[in-house]
Amino acid sequence: MLNKVALAARLALQDWLHERTLSLCAVLALASMLAPLLVLQGVKNGVVGIMRERLLQDPEVLIITPAGSGSEGSYTAEFIASLIRLPGARFVIGRTRDIATDLGLQGPSGGKSVQMEPCAPGEPLLEHYQVAPPRDGAEPELVLSARAAQALGVRVGGRVTANLGRRTPEGRLESTTLRFHVSAVLPEQVSGRNLGLLPLQVLEDIQDYRDYIEVPRRAAQGFSGRPRPAGERRYSSFRLYAQDLDAVENLASALSAQGIEARTRAREIAGIRRLAAAITSVILIISLAVGTGFAAFTLSSVQGAVRRKDRMLGMLRLLGFPRAALLLFPLSQALLTAVSGIMASGCLYLPVSYGIDRLFAVQSGNAALCRLSPAEMLAATGIVVLLAILAAARASWQAASIEPSAVIREI
Repeated sequence: MLNKVALAARLALQDWLHERTLSLCAVLALASMLAPLLVLQGVKNGVVGIMRERLLQDPEVLIITPAGSGSEGSYTAEFIASLIRLPGARFVIGRTRDIATDLGLQGPSGGKSVQMEPCAPGEPLLEHYQVAPPRDGAEPELVLSARAAQALGVRVGGRVTANLGRRTPEGRLESTTLRFHVSAVLPEQVSGRNLGLLPLQVLEDIQDYRDYIEVPRRAAQGFSGRPRPAGERRYSSFRLYAQDLDAVENLASALSAQGIEARTRAREIAGIRRLAAAITSVILIISLAVGTGFAAFTLSSVQGAVRRKDRMLGMLRLLGFPRAALLLFPLSQALLTAVSGIMASGCLYLPVSYGIDRLFAVQSGNAALCRLSPAEMLAATGIVVLLAILAAARASWQAASIEPSAVIREI
């Protein structure tokens, strides 16, 4: 039986090749329906992918911060450390009060107020630009934005100073100077602000100095004061990084559940999602229309082929071919048409996608504007094959139901 089933499949292939004109028309009809869908899906992937990539070029888009900050410190170090366990969290660090983050720096070109942000090893912003995190010490390292470095007239390896002032409990005014070594300058596209990144410990020391709390390790620099009160250090805010764009909203929702209103770039992320959803809906509607047309075309063509070849199929039954062999005959031809149509659509997709990439190379920055993943090609192949099987099933069953007696009567 297996030999005859295999023979029937070979006969079906030879018959499909013999009717090459009809077979070619069927293949081209499928390719003409499928190729535009592949191009449309590829353009959707490219456009949305480029938008996401350009958005991710700014690592700050993944930052989540509380909408407000407490003057006396609202978040304990233990609470902030626990945020890293939230699903989708990548990095978190506490932020000191404004008295420690807004520093007046003096450089070769004069003075400038620079907004400081704490950082630590694993800081995504620095990792994105392959910049080593600044180190603490008697002369702490400092990473500056391009705008801040230009305003201060300093380059990598240069030094800047910060004059720190405070009022003692007795009302006296005191000041000290802290020198920083500029270890790196971030690219211009990072931030349009006068921004600096310092180790968190340094900003904690500056906050303690201005709160008139002693910092023994900086006693030589005048960081004297009252002993630190007992208890855990508290922070006025924190900076939480998400692992990717999809995790930003989930983390914001998790913080909201804890009573923390989060500030994110969710509007920009939502815009990309809405665009992707709209294009996906359009592709889905077109795919349903094309799929319906393909199924109807396959059903009618296979049905017509079975009716044209009913005498031949009946002769195969007279020769002892089992019903399974006759069932396979039209089904295998439908699969041949489907697979050939997919291959032809792929051959059409490649030059069209290349042309689109070249045509919009300037706008996309030479990025691939039309791209399909192997998984998407496999999914398209599977869907087309499944539709072909379903559309040919009824005609294949009719072929298997042909009785040899009908052929004998006609002879």
